[in-house]
Amino acid sequence: MLTIRVSWSAQRGEWLISPLDGMSLSSSEVLTLPQWAAGQPDLTPVKLVLNAMNYSCHWVDLPGVSGRNLQRALPFALEESLVDDLDHYQIVAAGKTKNLVRAYVANAELIERLLESCKAHHLLVRQLIPETALLPKTHCMVRDGHDWLLSLPGRLEGRVMDVALTPVLESVLDEQQTESALDIRASAMDQARLLETSLETGFPGAFTDIQTTLDSADSVLQQGLEQSGLPNFLTGQFQPRNDASDGKPNVWWRPLAALAAVWLVLTAGYLMVQNYQLKAQTLEVQKQSVALYKQLFPGERIRMLERQFREKLKEGGSIASVGFVSLINSTAQAYSSSGLKSLKITSVRYNDRLQELMVEVAASKLSDVQALRQSLEKQGLKAEVASASNDKNGVKGRLKIGASA
Repeated sequence: MLTIRVSWSAQRGEWLISPLDGMSLSSSEVLTLPQWAAGQPDLTPVKLVLNAMNYSCHWVDLPGVSGRNLQRALPFALEESLVDDLDHYQIVAAGKTKNLVRAYVANAELIERLLESCKAHHLLVRQLIPETALLPKTHCMVRDGHDWLLSLPGRLEGRVMDVALTPVLESVLDEQQTESALDIRASAMDQARLLETSLETGFPGAFTDIQTTLDSADSVLQQGLEQSGLPNFLTGQFQPRNDASDGKPNVWWRPLAALAAVWLVLTAGYLMVQNYQLKAQTLEVQKQSVALYKQLFPGERIRMLERQFREKLKEGGSIASVGFVSLINSTAQAYSSSGLKSLKITSVRYNDRLQELMVEVAASKLSDVQALRQSLEKQGLKAEVASASNDKNGVKGRLKIGASA
């Protein structure tokens, strides 16, 4: 199974990768995920090592919590440390140091985006491992490109840039006990010596001993992959399916596969036609969904269409909540009760900032537009005829609809 390192570049808006035996992710000549995947066979199983810039590591004190209940208790212990709601994160417990539990936290949407990208390029993701989990269990600092990978159990674990190293160490080593040795590893000895000198002069007594070793980050991480029980972000909702795509089918499948092959030969033509039709329908539904979303919520950037629709729907409820769902529901009731068969609603747009509906209508006469406005007000809405104009086909009007104050 291939093992690659992955890193989300917010600046470039894409996933960057490098094999563990190749260049560092800090290199300026890294490959994008599509570039690398183009050279791999379809359905290639891969093990991903996630860059520490794309997750965080926390040390949590959970006295009295058993290992069986640890995964359920962790999210609530971390709730005050997280910016968004708990369901926006994937949280994985990863062992203890003394009385502190180590927990890795990643944005669930980021993991979902990575898995969708891999699926689109026919890669089978088997594991998603935090890269700092591959560091030695001792106190260590490993040079990787222009950054340092840090592991100070119970204190800090992550990736730190050169410019931020001193202030980070000042906050972490302020109360560090002088009972631990530190292992510094770098591919160039002068980098290791420079850090050793900085620690000895800037943080005397922070460590009982400092050792420098000539070693690369790739080598350190490769050794870490040999450990058992490595933490994996692919749990719960991201649990990979246990199928035969990695070339290791279950034995009991073989007779069924032979029968299925005969059936597939007989029905291949029909399935190909049906598949083509379904693809065309899917693309059309997706296109119409995007067009509907842009019409309802103009100016908003579409990232995750289904999730954004769900969030908009959650804004519904009573009219007092001024949600999209409540406004559109009350507008529909007002239109239905008005009995204006000659009046048609031609378009609807929702202004999220102003929390207003902009409804365009076509009617045979201006009084019908006014009648719809009155019906909306009876529903407890605030309605205003923003414009109305005559043409050869009748009257075209525009109404602004919002909740009553």
